[in-house]
Formats: sequence, structure tokens, C-alpha cells
Amino acid sequence: MHGIGSVIISHKEIIGLWAGAICTLAIFSLLYKENPVYRLAEHVFIGLAMGYGVFITWSEVLQPKWWDPMVNKGQWWWALAITPGLMYYFIYSKHNVWISRIILGATFGFFSGLAFQGFANTYIPMVGASFKPLAPTPGEAGIGAFSSVFNNVIFVVVLVAVMGYFFFSIDHSARSVRHTAALGRWFLMFAFGAMFGATVMARMALFIGRVDFLRTDFAPFVPAWFWYVAIGLVIAAVLMYLTWPKPPTKPEEADAEEAAPS
Repeated sequence: MHGIGSVIISHKEIIGLWAGAICTLAIFSLLYKENPVYRLAEHVFIGLAMGYGVFITWSEVLQPKWWDPMVNKGQWWWALAITPGLMYYFIYSKHNVWISRIILGATFGFFSGLAFQGFANTYIPMVGASFKPLAPTPGEAGIGAFSSVFNNVIFVVVLVAVMGYFFFSIDHSARSVRHTAALGRWFLMFAFGAMFGATVMARMALFIGRVDFLRTDFAPFVPAWFWYVAIGLVIAAVLMYLTWPKPPTKPEEADAEEAAPS
């Protein structure tokens, strides 16, 4: 075992590159279709993430903020935290599940208060900042004043239009309200399109990063024939998928296809 450990340590860079490349290609195999290789890589990733999460929870939270003060600094009252922690596990008891509801209710109350505080600290200043001046402020002149007023007008128009789309207390049959709501819907589509584009760009950045890892970090450690074999296997798999005989259609599906109007 000592020899195996020394070999792993001495070749840890190469082993890490091979592990990263194999896991990357296994995840990319989902682009072909759902397969056992992808599921294995997915389960390995989830298992590693859970193990890493448990380790970080202990090393970064429990040990420095609970265990060390209680054991090494004599702060014995931290032992009382074990009682509410154990109360969570009564959720598995049919007769004493009410005990877990006490601590769960207290936890939800604490987090709801924190969430409301964060919501207020984030959005109340935004509401105040939405009141934009539509006239030049004292001290502004020239192109700067025009640009500021123009930006504020665009902001107010978009704000009113989008709010008009979601304001259902007024009947939208009126022409002014209907057109304002339609304009707000267009603005929302622009915003959703921009957010979707940003999401796609982020995913493409991740994909490009993994491809760059295979090209610049992993490629120098493998011979050229490896890539020819890998490309050949991919082409063979695609051809097998395209030419593989499909299972016969079930009778009810065939009847439904025949009954469908042409």
C-alpha cells in the first residue's frame, strides 16, 4: 500500500489530468444520449460534492465555531446546542414528530426574518432610486444634462409600462392601458431574452473552458493515436445509432398514426 501511495503522489498531476479528462468526456457523452457512463460520472460528482460539503461544514463551521470553543476554551454552554440539533431527527418518529415541528418552526421563523431583512435592504432602496428627475438638475448643462434626462425618461417609460402589464386592478380593455401593457410585455421579452442570452453565454464559457482543458492541459500528455481512436469511436457510435434497427411500433401507436388526419 505504501508503494501504491508513493506512486500516486509522484504521478498525481498526470492522474489528475486523466481523471479530469475522463470525467469531462463522460459528462459530454450526454450530448449523444442518456447512457450509463454519464450516470456513473453524475453519481460520482454528486457523491464527491456531498462528501466535500460535509467536510467543509465540519472544518469551516462546526469545528471552529462550536467544537473548539466548547472543548478547548471551556465554553461548556455550547453543549446545549446538541439538544435543538437532535430535535430535528424526531421527524422520523411518528409519535414524537411534534418535537421536530417546534425546531423547524423556529428555524423557518429565523430565516424568514433574515430573508425579509435582506429583501427590505435590497428592494426598498431600489424603489427610492426609481424616482428619477425628468428635468435637468441644478448644475447640469449641455450634453451631460440632455443625456441624464434622456436616460431617466427611458427608465420611467419602461418602469411604467412593465408595471402597467402587471397591474390587473384596472380593466385592460381601455386603449391606453392595453397599449401600455403591450409595450410592457415587449420590454419584458427583451429583458428575458437578454437574461437567457447571458445564461447561454455562461454555459458556453464553461464548455469552452473544458474543451480548452482537453486541448492545452490534457493533450500534451497523451499520444496522437489516442485522439484518432477517440474520434473513430465517436464516429462509430454515431453511425451505429443512426443505422441501428428501431423497435417495432406498438399496435396502439400504429392505429393512432393511421387514424391521425393527414
